[in-house]
Amino acid sequence: MAARTCVLLCLVCVCAARECIELTIGDNNIFSQSIFNNTILKVAANNESFESSRVNLLDLWDKFPRIMVPVNGTSDQCRRDSRMFLDSLDRLELWALKMFDATAKPPSGILSGNGNQYGDFDECLGIDGAVRGKYCLASLQVSIGGEKGQQLDYLVHSGHYLRSNVTDMGHRLPRYSSIMWGVCIPSSCSSFDLEDELSHKLSDLGISVKVHNTLCTVKNFKRPYSFGKTLTITFFLSIILLLSLGTLLDNGKEGETNFEKLLNAFSLKRNLRKVFDLSDSPTRVKGVDAFRGINAFALLLGHKSMAMAHNPYVNKTSYSEVFGMPWAVIGRSAIIYTDSFLYLSGFLNAHNLLQDLEKKGTINFKDRMLARWFRLFPMFLSLMLFCTYILPDINNGPQWNLVVEEHSRVCQKNMWKSFLFIHNYFGFEDMCLTHTHQIGMDMQLYVATLPLMFVLWKFRRTGLALIVGIAAASTVLRYLAIYWYDISMFVYYGISVQKLLDAARYSYILPTHRATIYLIGVSMAYFIKSKNLHIKLSDNQARFVWAFCFALAAYTIASPYQMGLEGYKYEHYPAAMFATLTPILWGLFMCVAHWCICHDYTGSGKAFVESRIFKFFNKIAYAVYLTQFPIFFYNVGIQRHSEYYTPMLLLQIPEMMVILVVSTLTTVAIEMPFNQVYRIYFGKSQTKLKDN
Repeated sequence: MAARTCVLLCLVCVCAARECIELTIGDNNIFSQSIFNNTILKVAANNESFESSRVNLLDLWDKFPRIMVPVNGTSDQCRRDSRMFLDSLDRLELWALKMFDATAKPPSGILSGNGNQYGDFDECLGIDGAVRGKYCLASLQVSIGGEKGQQLDYLVHSGHYLRSNVTDMGHRLPRYSSIMWGVCIPSSCSSFDLEDELSHKLSDLGISVKVHNTLCTVKNFKRPYSFGKTLTITFFLSIILLLSLGTLLDNGKEGETNFEKLLNAFSLKRNLRKVFDLSDSPTRVKGVDAFRGINAFALLLGHKSMAMAHNPYVNKTSYSEVFGMPWAVIGRSAIIYTDSFLYLSGFLNAHNLLQDLEKKGTINFKDRMLARWFRLFPMFLSLMLFCTYILPDINNGPQWNLVVEEHSRVCQKNMWKSFLFIHNYFGFEDMCLTHTHQIGMDMQLYVATLPLMFVLWKFRRTGLALIVGIAAASTVLRYLAIYWYDISMFVYYGISVQKLLDAARYSYILPTHRATIYLIGVSMAYFIKSKNLHIKLSDNQARFVWAFCFALAAYTIASPYQMGLEGYKYEHYPAAMFATLTPILWGLFMCVAHWCICHDYTGSGKAFVESRIFKFFNKIAYAVYLTQFPIFFYNVGIQRHSEYYTPMLLLQIPEMMVILVVSTLTTVAIEMPFNQVYRIYFGKSQTKLKDN
């Protein structure tokens, strides 16, 4: 009897427990089909924040809509096509199944960063039955609340390596915090219809939605044929005609008339021989090739890492973890590598102007400005026209409209600013070819250098005082900009896209804030030219100087590494001191290293510094700088699926080879011919423009 009583009491307790559990767990829970017929053996937690985050995360899988057509679209045709899709899907018609299949679905691995889902871009555009398919890439902003939800939010957003929202510009800086979701809808429906439908279905899950009209694509879309496109085609056809005539009619002899010289300037055979001729030029300055090559490669990898942040990865959290390691400070300090180019520009500009002053005692401002224009503008113009009017028609893909089409529209609207070399004053949001801000700064600093060098030549003390005063003022401006606007020149972990844009607008792309290291280069050229720094060193002394150089370079690059670690919280003072002191410290390193190279204190490193690879790269460096971004973002635009991230993706050999080949071809087909055009029709000396 006692045993029977115990069994009966146990059954009563189990039933009571079941009733209690059913009161704490909803019927529609994702685990509703598991234990005890719509119940789960788990005691309800008292922590409401944990329960909230748990339900939100599970709802992402359980309640996320699979069918997203705008049944309540703004147009009658959209509503009819959406209802036709639903009816056809019930009847398992092939076109409707394809439209359903082409839309992204919640995947496995979201907590590993596998949030971005493109669906099937080509399958969607291939639908051409009762309804045509339209592919849209929606931006979803997911929010997982609660104290316990912080870790889940961190994983879903791939570590918050960069913070962004759905309204940030995405054509150059990635919307890293947003989830990109591919949706296939009837072509009669608009982006607004889809956004309204998704917002209605996802609002209960804490997800905000933005569907940009520019991120919707239909098959065989015909772009309007603009006057700018006509001019672009005419321009490139003219270049091709000149290249063809110049190459075919080149008999190896120097032309006698200007027209014959013009055709020779466009001879591919002649220019290819020149670009691969690695003999030393009489105007060559030692060390420039090595500095330019090393820093260009470092900057190439830095730009590539930013382009990679646009791509979807099945393990995107690994991407954040890798770039949150201490060694990643090498890439986060990328401003140092752009400073190197400002130093070289200041040094070479001053060096060439001092040569003019030694020979003529004056500077021909008109001739120098014209030479600079021919040096920079033809290649710059060619790339702008190509990226604006030609590139958008070449291919397509899920992000093509964002990183190629949208950039084309920005260029059409703002290209005139680049023609005047003032584009760097308008921020990245409105800049055609954002990476060319350096060209604008370089031209403006060059214009300022012309009178400065004349004053320095005529009145040494006054000129040096001006250089020191301007450099000091530039340093103060950097400090104040960082402190006032809460920005940073260092890409710290968790920085927002808006802060990156603010950093560019208020300091990074302004010549007034970047003039310090440029003037250090100007000063170095003056002292080397005046031979006031010629000091003899023993071998041990030279080794000590090089050790000092490497230690200074390592300290400058690595000192802010803590700002790049995961969990860093922004502070004014470290950010301001980095922006203030880094150009000075890096400029000091460049000066001492450059002095050692110029005076042959390289020892066993001479073979490296004088490498033929650097000599060749120096000839195509400008083209490499210009063409890398279009190639990077071409590949981003055509990316159709997620891939597995590894650090080796940073250095993709086929992509790097394409950059090398395209840069070589554009150098011999555009840059070198137009440099020769200047010499033929305007130049009075044979000084090589390549050294400017």
